[in-house]
Parts: sequence; structure tokens; C-alpha cells
Amino acid sequence: MQLAAPSSRRTLVVLLTAAVALALALVGYQVLTRTSTVTLSVDGEVTTVETAGATVGEVIAAEGLELGSHDVVAPDLGATVADGTRIAVKYGRPLTVTVDGDRSKHWVTATSVTTALQQIGLRLGGSDLSVSRSAGVSRSGLALRVVTPKRVTLVVGGDKPVRREVTAMTVRQALVERGVRVDRDDRVRPRLSTRLDKARPTRITVTRVRVVEREVRNQPVAFSTRTVADPSSYEGERELARAGRNGSRDLTFTLRFENGRLVRRALTDVSGYVAPVNALVEVGTKEKPAPAPEPEPAPAPAAVYSSGSSVWDSLARCESGGNWAINTGNGYYGGLQFSLATWQAYGGTGLPSANSRETQIAVATRLRDASGGYGAWPHCSSQLGLPR
Repeated sequence: MQLAAPSSRRTLVVLLTAAVALALALVGYQVLTRTSTVTLSVDGEVTTVETAGATVGEVIAAEGLELGSHDVVAPDLGATVADGTRIAVKYGRPLTVTVDGDRSKHWVTATSVTTALQQIGLRLGGSDLSVSRSAGVSRSGLALRVVTPKRVTLVVGGDKPVRREVTAMTVRQALVERGVRVDRDDRVRPRLSTRLDKARPTRITVTRVRVVEREVRNQPVAFSTRTVADPSSYEGERELARAGRNGSRDLTFTLRFENGRLVRRALTDVSGYVAPVNALVEVGTKEKPAPAPEPEPAPAPAAVYSSGSSVWDSLARCESGGNWAINTGNGYYGGLQFSLATWQAYGGTGLPSANSRETQIAVATRLRDASGGYGAWPHCSSQLGLPR
């Protein structure tokens, strides 16, 4: 066997070394330039990515995605990727939910209101939401207001109670939802600002209140009778010096009706006042002279019956049977049955029964004119249809 020359051996070694180095370089280059095709979903938007990253975290970093503490990535950031790996990124979103005034804050990865409510476990069937259930939830978040159904019993204007379910927070909102209008006079119990009870029905009572003004014109104001001393007349004698006359006034009343029933009537204004004219009666104060000796008693006067046809005769027939001289001792005298006080107040002297028919009619005429009618003889004037 022949051995190679030393120079030939050195050449072979150099060639072998170069071949090994080239092979190693090729292997390293292939390792450094190896890529994978992965599917990346960000909040449901899917893209296909060619990546040299070896882990999920490297892929996300290479795509420039910044993650926060509330964001969710699957698989984990440290998981190895290969061709066909599916990576899902869901960003966290702040969600503020106010249910009937009670506020709570949450983080969700859902992109719609419906899914977000499912994630936080809220079941809000029949409730009113401030946005549509299909509305989206942006990365900046969402403030959601919710009003849940509540039971109410409505009693309006005294009608029968009506039970309903409303999506309202207050008594005012419940009335608006049910189309019940109230004005400033109506009374609502409980108050309009009262919160509805979620646990049990709220009874709402609306009392319809109506306030009106009514005017009464020419309301009579009665006159009074004043007496003055008359030193020229004997004691006990009375004379009507001035007849009385009623006054008048206009009255304004405020009426309050509740559910159609009058509950209060108050006088609020007086106007157009015309003062009454008081009657004036003169009463004698002159001392009477000593009485003359009494004569022998005269026989009782014969009954005087009238057959005249005047109103006074008709009244006398009703009062005394037409006997102008009647004196039964019951305190009333003559054909028109005067009391002694009335007889004297209107200018009569002595006993009415001792005076003539004409004198009795004259006194009665003054009495009628002063009182404005035949009201001094209530029964008979009614029987005869005379004005009172």
C-alpha cells in the first residue's frame, strides 16, 4: 500500500472541513428562516398570518398587538405555534350596568350587549334597556341602564283598582307609561318621585281634584230694627218712623271637588255691597196721665163681620172668620189677628179689636209695606196665594 504524499493529505483535510462547515451553515439558515402559517382572530376578525414566531406571545408581539390585564388570549402566550395554529384574542371592555338605580361595574370580552349580559350572568327578560340588545360594545366600554318590570295597582279618579306590570322606576314614570295624566290640582299617593318596590306591588292612588269659582249675585243682606225714645208719645206707644229695606251683595265662592264630589266650599270674595236701610221705631217715653175712673162696663161689642171683597177682607175671613171685633183672649186681636206688640209697632193704639175695620187695615198696610209682602200672615197668605 502506498501512502499519500503529505501535501495531498492536507488538501483532503481542508476540503472535508469546508464541506462540514457548509453543511452546518445550511442547517442553521434553514432553522433561522423557518416560518409558520397561523390563523389569528382578534375580537372575531380573522386573518391568516405568516410568522417566524415560535410561541403565541411572539406571534402577537410581531403583529403589534398590545394586551391589557383584562384581555384574553387562547392558547396561552407561552404555547408553541405550528402551521395551522389558531390564536384568538379578545379585548376586555368595561361595562357599567345600572339596574333600577343600582350600579355595578364589570369587564367583559363580548362585543354585543346580549353576550355581555350573558357573561356577567344577568337575566333581564321583559326589562327596558337604554340601548338595543343587539347593540355593540366598543373597546372603550358601555354604560347600560336597565329598568326591570314592576307590579302596580292603579286607582284613578275613584274607579276600580287595576293591576298592571310596568317597566318604570318611579310613580311618575308608571303613570306616564299607563297614559294617566295628572295636573297640579290632582293628588297622587304615594308622591310622584317615590321609587317603585321591586319585591311587591305598589298601590298608586290618583284623586282627581277640580277647583272652580262660583258667583252668587244680589245675595240679600237683612235689615235690623232700631228703636229711639220719643218723649212726645206716651209710654208703651210705638210708631214706625222709617221702614226697613234689605241690602244686597255679590259673593264669590271657591268650590273644591274630589273625584266629582264637593268636599269644600269657601267664601273668597265679597263685592257690589249695598247697605241695608234699618227700620226705625219710635217708642214713647212720656208718662201717661192718671187713668180716669173706670165707667160701668159696657156690653161686649157685637161681632163685626165684613162682607167686603178686598184682599184684607179675604185675609180677615181666613184669620178670624171676618170678625173685626174678635178678642178670644189668646193674645191676638181683631179681624187680622194682630199681636199687641205688632199693632203698637206699626202705629196702632188701644186694642186692635176695639178699632174699626178701616183702622186695622191702615195698620196692616203699613206692616205689609215695611216687610215687602203678606209674610206676617204666613198661613193665610199661603192659602190665598198672596206674595210674602
